[in-house]
Amino acid sequence: MHLALLAWAGAGVALVGVVSDRDRRFAFLMKSLEVFVVGGVYLIVGVIFGGITLGMFAALSIQLPEALIRWMAAGGAGLIPVIAVATIYDPLAAPENQDFTQGLSKFIGTMMRLLLPLALSVLVIYCFVIPFNFLQPFRNRDLLIIYNAMLFGVMGLLVGATPIKLGELSPRLGSALRSGIVAVAGLATLISLYAFTAILYRTLTGAITINRLTMIGWNTINIVLLVLILILLLSRSAQPWNERLKRVFNLGAVGYVGWGLFVILVLPFLFG
Repeated sequence: MHLALLAWAGAGVALVGVVSDRDRRFAFLMKSLEVFVVGGVYLIVGVIFGGITLGMFAALSIQLPEALIRWMAAGGAGLIPVIAVATIYDPLAAPENQDFTQGLSKFIGTMMRLLLPLALSVLVIYCFVIPFNFLQPFRNRDLLIIYNAMLFGVMGLLVGATPIKLGELSPRLGSALRSGIVAVAGLATLISLYAFTAILYRTLTGAITINRLTMIGWNTINIVLLVLILILLLSRSAQPWNERLKRVFNLGAVGYVGWGLFVILVLPFLFG
């Protein structure tokens, strides 16, 4: 998982450079989100095709060699991101000069904004349910993993919902979108702090392990980013609110890559 993150970071450095402005980095983040969505579509089609193929041979009582099945699965998994990038990215244009005004780019932006109220509803309901199951994350490690996945999902949702230019939205829709982002970020922060407390409790009452330290790092980064989003969007500034969000996401990209490198290169020696 962390190797995939670093591979993505390597592609980003190759495209935008080690030092780049926030518009270029944010454009790379948006294109990465598009590649992820398209890759998911290719994966679904591949799984369906593979299932039908195996079913057809099974109907004839023909058992394909296990080595061939593994080769098809591994080869398909490696081919999907390559095809997804080739489908979405124009290699003749820089990240900030890609077309974000139509096609899949517009679809993903609209979809993420439509998901905001749904995500907000889920978070509100979950906050009401937490008191009735308050101790579950302190006892169940699987819940903490789910909370981490939720954090990354929320960050991806906020990135996708952020407009590249405010001019593409009406003032009324832009104001509603900003309020929705603030609400989602606020509730996600509360739930994240609750989960972070559970991780610290399990660590202090048990022992620090490589998995717990990894989760503590990811939680810390995501909580800091959510708090920064709240501070910057609730503060008064002459800078457009989407530009303030771009600053946070650019900082988050650096934090993700830095912690990913630490997990891969340093933690094995600390716990070896």
